[in-house]
Amino acid sequence: MAEQTRRDIRMVGETNSAGGYFRNVKLTGESTFSGDVDCVKLTQIGELEITGGLTVGEMKLTGECEVLGRLKAGAIGGRGELKVKAGLRAERVKFTGNVASDGDCEAGIFKMDGAFGIRGLLGADTVDVRMFGPCTAKEIGGSKIMVRRSRTRKLLSLVHAGGNSVLNAEQIEGDAVVLEYTEAAVVRGNRVEIGPGCKIGKVEYRSELDIHKSATVAEVVQI
Repeated sequence: MAEQTRRDIRMVGETNSAGGYFRNVKLTGESTFSGDVDCVKLTQIGELEITGGLTVGEMKLTGECEVLGRLKAGAIGGRGELKVKAGLRAERVKFTGNVASDGDCEAGIFKMDGAFGIRGLLGADTVDVRMFGPCTAKEIGGSKIMVRRSRTRKLLSLVHAGGNSVLNAEQIEGDAVVLEYTEAAVVRGNRVEIGPGCKIGKVEYRSELDIHKSATVAEVVQI
């Protein structure tokens, strides 16, 4: 079957459009797509709602975006607030602000400054987070996992969630794991560093373990 013809679309102001198959999508203002959107590149400034799913090669956001279906992307970048109802899958996520997903969030690289709420699994080869606001995930898995507190207050206007910059997760598992201000039932890895402000129920490690003096770990097991 031949590939559908893609066209460019540009929307300015308060606009509504049906979903469709596009090449470049440029949005400024308050935009709504009713249905699924499939595009090569999406650039948004303002507010965007997609009532279906979104498949995109490259996505750059400045503002707020809500996808009521599933989001599949090559690269996601920008700053603001991204909400996805049916889960997110991307090759690269590099975002400043707030990311929320009612499903899993899977990526090759997940790098962000701000806060996130993932109701399912946050899984990536590399997870690199600088927290500014509360972060939650049911589970986090990856090769390299690094979670630290942000040292800048410039993120304040981009993160709407209130509360302390603390990560809460049931389980965190990776090859190299570095955590700050994290509360988790189980942390498992080859090389594990439990930094300041952590409260961990059980740490399982294979080769290296370092625990900060201010951290609390109830049980340690070398596996």
